[in-house]
Amino acid sequence: MQAVRRGRPQLALSLFWRTFAFLILLAAGVFAWVQVILAPDADHQPAWLVAMLMISLFMLVWIVRRINRPLHELSFAASRIREGEYDSRLDETHLTSEIREVNIGFNRMARELAKVDADRAVMLAGISHDLRTPLARLRLEAEMSVVDEEARQNMASDIGQLDAIIDKFMDYARPGPASRRPVQLSQLIDKEAANLRDPSEIRISSRVAIDLEVLADEIELGRVFANLFENARRYGRSADTGIAMVSVRCVTVGDSVICSVLDQGLGAAPEKLCRLTTPFFRGDAARTAATGAGLGLAIVDKAMQRMGGQLWIANAPGAGLLVTLRLPRSMRK
Repeated sequence: MQAVRRGRPQLALSLFWRTFAFLILLAAGVFAWVQVILAPDADHQPAWLVAMLMISLFMLVWIVRRINRPLHELSFAASRIREGEYDSRLDETHLTSEIREVNIGFNRMARELAKVDADRAVMLAGISHDLRTPLARLRLEAEMSVVDEEARQNMASDIGQLDAIIDKFMDYARPGPASRRPVQLSQLIDKEAANLRDPSEIRISSRVAIDLEVLADEIELGRVFANLFENARRYGRSADTGIAMVSVRCVTVGDSVICSVLDQGLGAAPEKLCRLTTPFFRGDAARTAATGAGLGLAIVDKAMQRMGGQLWIANAPGAGLLVTLRLPRSMRK
């Protein structure tokens, strides 16, 4: 705290003199403009007045640019941090002491955030990996030791649920950008839908051109649709039938492909929509019944960022949750 307090008088003094110089230049410029307006005849205007006007305008433009440029760079770096890119390299040798201190602090913060993110990924991956061994032993013990068939099935179901949660942790902890190549969208959606196509729980209809391709990582994109379908199966069931009716539609817009995944459930509370992609957040805790890790939509959001796509979540005009994906279109012929 003492170091911060010692730095404050110097910072205040610097800002004071910069503000003072700016006001002096502004006053000189206003004075020169007034003189020009009151005496428009050039013969009655002394040379020093014209010189003062030109110098004032030049200095004002220079000061404004010196202030705006580092602010623009800081804004751009902050937007990259928001998108999960922590390689901030703001200029730490700037002549202006305040900007230099802000850049140094921002770069330090970016490095700390990168370290925290990397440590979290390693921790999640390590924990997930270490849990699989005892789960495998529990599964084997249940198969060999439990006589009651129903109890054995219940134990296997619980172990399978824990294994699925571990998979979610591993998916979310996966670092780095994804490699992109042309992926046939219709085939991938049908493949992921087939894994969940239980007519008593979920029914998926897709309307996608068979030759439509996107630039994406096939495995990552498969996880995206798998998580969206699983999320719809759990929370998007119709109040009338108790079945999740899901429709997938894809259209091309310029060099992008827009995919919409719509269910017929109750949707989400408007104030919670912006938090649905937050890790471990559940839009309706009462309906989760501890069957998920709260990572499904967070994994979708992170995967879309890694592939250079975008994600939007909204309530459908009628009923249900509407998830919209934007992916770059493959121009391969």
